Amino acid sequence: MYKCVDNFSHLSKDIKRGVKRVKKILVDGHYGAVSLNIADLICQRDDLEVICLEDKTRFTPQQRISLLNTADAVILCQSSKTVVETLPLIENRQTKVIDTSNANRLSPNWAYGLPELSPDQRKKIASSRFCALPAPMATGASIILNPLIKSKIMPPYHPIYVNSVIGYSSGGSNMISMYRSKERPAGLASARQYALEQSMMQQKEIMHACGISYRPSLNPMIDDYPNGMLVTVPVHLRTLSKRLHAKQIWEVFKRTYEREPLIEIPDFDSSITDLGGFLDANGMAGSNRMQIFVFGDNDICLIAARYDNLGKGGAGACVQCMNLMLGLDEFKGL
Repeated sequence: MYKCVDNFSHLSKDIKRGVKRVKKILVDGHYGAVSLNIADLICQRDDLEVICLEDKTRFTPQQRISLLNTADAVILCQSSKTVVETLPLIENRQTKVIDTSNANRLSPNWAYGLPELSPDQRKKIASSRFCALPAPMATGASIILNPLIKSKIMPPYHPIYVNSVIGYSSGGSNMISMYRSKERPAGLASARQYALEQSMMQQKEIMHACGISYRPSLNPMIDDYPNGMLVTVPVHLRTLSKRLHAKQIWEVFKRTYEREPLIEIPDFDSSITDLGGFLDANGMAGSNRMQIFVFGDNDICLIAARYDNLGKGGAGACVQCMNLMLGLDEFKGL
């Protein structure tokens, strides 16, 4: 899956000689949805040397520490607990670090890895040593809510409801095995609601990213398909700061994201017909792009973000941020 290095000696020799032919990327660990797809995006690139520490029997602790400190960028595909243990080992201030766990998403010392939030956010990621990758649900919710809050169409204290459907790959290798097992429980064949206690890290994350005053209500579901995600936010337009028609809301999104190569805004007037009246949650599976749909009339508006939890909601976002942090073309490999 990854190109793993058995002989580590050439790395230290290159450092001593000052040889920097390509950027060295260390993928440390194999935990969560990001690691499932990242190899396909970075291992074929001619400007990167990718090293994977998936199999911990292939290296000594000393070799791992050496690699953590000689890589240009380290991508931590670990649990939040392991991330906390790993970070003190990275003493080289030139090494960029991307954390795919939830350990640092709210930290003021870490750039939040969603460049499309604003031009300043993109600059912050590019100039930061540390970047925390957003959770898949928070990615879509923030892309939807941020323009409404920033343009003062929606006040920051407005009641917000976020619905989502995601494929089972979001749970990593253990959940994938469970869903693909011949002896799996019957309930796995249906959409399953989770976050029943309404206490998720993503709530604080969305508030942090968009400047929202109160926790949004989340309605997340996992369903019986591999990957792909749909996040929707219903809005009663009469409750907003500005009374707009749904098409005017669409125009806000069109202006906001018209120069974002990874975000597509389908036409307001024809999108429902083009979709055949249904919006499939796995419609962007295999892509690193995102689609933003706006439906409705002058009373109720439904805003939807459709993307791949392993693409723009995972490994694709990771590579995008890595490119920015290393001074490379932001969209290379995507």
